[in-house]
Amino acid sequence: MNLRLALLLGFAGLARPVLSIAGVYDGGPLAKPVGPLLMTAVISLVWIAAAVGLRVRNPVLTLAVAGIAYAGFAILLNWSLQPFLASAETIPLPGYLAMPVFNAAQGAVLGLIALGVQRLIARRAPVAR
Repeated sequence: MNLRLALLLGFAGLARPVLSIAGVYDGGPLAKPVGPLLMTAVISLVWIAAAVGLRVRNPVLTLAVAGIAYAGFAILLNWSLQPFLASAETIPLPGYLAMPVFNAAQGAVLGLIALGVQRLIARRAPVAR
C-alpha cells in the first residue's frame, strides 16, 4: 500500500468541500446537484488514474485508505471552520463513524476499478521476446 499517495489523494479530495465553502455550487453551471456530482466524478477519476498510472501494488487498500484520509481531513476542515462560518455545522456523532466507513467503501470500489484497469493493461501489453 502506498500511504503517501493515499494521504495525498485524500487531501486532494478536499477540493469538493472547499468549492462548496467558496460558494461555487450556489449558482451557474455548477449549481447543486451538478457541481458536487461533477467534482465527485473528477476526483474519482483522478484517484483511479493515479493508482493505475503509478502502478500501485494494492490499489484497493490504497484507495480505501485515501477515503479514510479524506474523511479525516474533511472532519478537521469542518472543525477548523466552525468558529468562523455559520454554515460549518457540527457533525452529528454517528457521522464521525459513517464518514470514514462510507469513504473507505467508496475508495475500495474505486480501487477495484483501478485494479481491473491495471489487469486490462497488463493483458494488452505486448509480450517481450
